[in-house]
Amino acid sequence: MRQILRRKATIDNILKAAAICFKEKGYEKTDVDEICRKANLTKGAFYHHFSSKQELFLKMLEQWGKRVAGQLDLNDFKSGNTLELLLGIPEKFKPAFEEVDKQLPIFLELFIKAINDKELNKMALRSYNEFIVFFRGIINKGIKEGSIKKVNPDDAAKVLFALTIGMLMQGLLNPDAGDWVELAKRSILMVLK
Repeated sequence: MRQILRRKATIDNILKAAAICFKEKGYEKTDVDEICRKANLTKGAFYHHFSSKQELFLKMLEQWGKRVAGQLDLNDFKSGNTLELLLGIPEKFKPAFEEVDKQLPIFLELFIKAINDKELNKMALRSYNEFIVFFRGIINKGIKEGSIKKVNPDDAAKVLFALTIGMLMQGLLNPDAGDWVELAKRSILMVLK
């Protein structure tokens, strides 16, 4: 049990150090040595837990995605007006996206790098497809109950993804430009109502 806790603490330490390094210098300009110095660990300890900087990066992405998904209670979507529940998502996501200034530049760098890196592309596409499948199911439910207009659910899910990424970028570039939660709600209504 003690070894499991020590392992978790070491991984968390590496992830925190990497987040700081990536934010300061970007993914490409950060090397494993720098992450190890920041985490006060040896390279051997790093490679015991991660096979590469890329694997570490993917773990960071996975954890952030889990934090965002953790803001949703999927049981809410089994009953109630689906459109109203969708409109509540931006407010529920707000805490996870408040850290966007720390994480979004890293994730944008990931998506750009994924264009030419087949392994990274697979991971990014898997995350993207999970989003599309999740929202397509919700949109289908809303169409059946009549709270969402008849739209192509796949196209609508893709538009919602594009809106999400676009709003995150705008929030990063100009955080004081307005109420991003309200804009997200109005955007959902434009697409689905």
